[in-house]
Amino acid sequence: MVCPDLLGRLRPAFRDCANQRLCVAYSGGLDSTVLLHLLARLASEAGFSLSAAHVHHGLSVHADAWAAHCEQACVQLGVPLQICRVVVRLDGKGLEAAARTARHAALAQLEADWIMLAHHADDQAETLLHRLIRGSGVAGAAAMREQDAARRLWRPLLAATRAELLAWAQTHDLKWVEDDSNVDEGLTRNFLRHRILAPLTERFPEASANLRRATQHFAEAADLLQELALADAAAVRLGEAGARCRLKALSAARERNLLRYWIAQAGEMAPGTVRLESLRQAMDGESAVRWLHGALAVCAYRDRLWLEAAECSRPEVVEWRGEAALPWGDGFLFFTPSSGRAALRLDPGDACLQIKLRRGGERMRLEEGRPTRLFKQLCQENAIPPWWRSQLPLLWQGDELIWIGGVGAAAGRRAAAGETGWQIEWCGPDGLRR
Repeated sequence: MVCPDLLGRLRPAFRDCANQRLCVAYSGGLDSTVLLHLLARLASEAGFSLSAAHVHHGLSVHADAWAAHCEQACVQLGVPLQICRVVVRLDGKGLEAAARTARHAALAQLEADWIMLAHHADDQAETLLHRLIRGSGVAGAAAMREQDAARRLWRPLLAATRAELLAWAQTHDLKWVEDDSNVDEGLTRNFLRHRILAPLTERFPEASANLRRATQHFAEAADLLQELALADAAAVRLGEAGARCRLKALSAARERNLLRYWIAQAGEMAPGTVRLESLRQAMDGESAVRWLHGALAVCAYRDRLWLEAAECSRPEVVEWRGEAALPWGDGFLFFTPSSGRAALRLDPGDACLQIKLRRGGERMRLEEGRPTRLFKQLCQENAIPPWWRSQLPLLWQGDELIWIGGVGAAAGRRAAAGETGWQIEWCGPDGLRR
């Protein structure tokens, strides 16, 4: 193959990189060797600073030799190198996934504006095949993006084939290491590369290029779904009254898309198709819902819909002595001087002002002349979800219950007109004050 002009192809992408810090994830293999060589030649004219990082997994008997090779190559190029030693823990994952997790965790700690990865068009094709086999949706089928600003990842060689990288390396007499695991077809990526993609390319020479083009179409579709989710999120208004009804007014597909978006925005992986549909159907009903997914709970009660942590810490008994705020579980209680019926007559100097959890059998009267109501009735009347009731803050003065979070103050303890007292607000698991 005639040596491709990879340098000319890359040059336009780096015109606006002056004074930026670029760090190549340098394994010592062919792909990252070519990327490092190209960027070393571009650095001075584009005005960016260049470094390299080698992740030492310790999985191969050759790992130390590979690190030494990388050090020597970087010295020759005048590029500073950092060796990142990691411990690969399987934690229920396959070896490929565990090594990738350890590698990305190490790269995420690097001080750089961009972490440069040497993935190419053949890698992209393999990624697409792997994700399709696993039943990925549109976002997964988009495979690897050229730039991932959130994680500072940049893949400038994604349009080049492995054959083009090899031609560049041979033309410029570059030296690289061969990872012995690359021939292990027990690893999924190697199986796809050697047993699927290689014969596919023999029959269809443009297979990698066409598969990469397909990922671009999927990426565009994923971006459109993201835009639709943003518009639907603005209309549904998560956390506000009526959100559940507004969600149910969407089509099933848009409902699933929005639920997937909310879950991803909260930092969790999107659930599988069956689980996501079960969540959508639960939201379409009328019953209370607390649907757990990782560290997240998707909740619906009456006409409200919100997200909260799956687990909340159990609050301890606290005394109030006039503080403006007190921690309560994972949230806070806020005390503000106020007047009128919403205020509670309190004196910070009073003895035995304690905030506790319920024990059972509590009751309180909210209005003079009205009957005393059971704790459960008060919660139902004030739309307190059943699972919150064990976390509600109850303010006691001695043996008298005088305030319940999310419910209000006892009738006999409310300030009279013109009388100054305290307004207490509880920040619930949904982040709203009550």
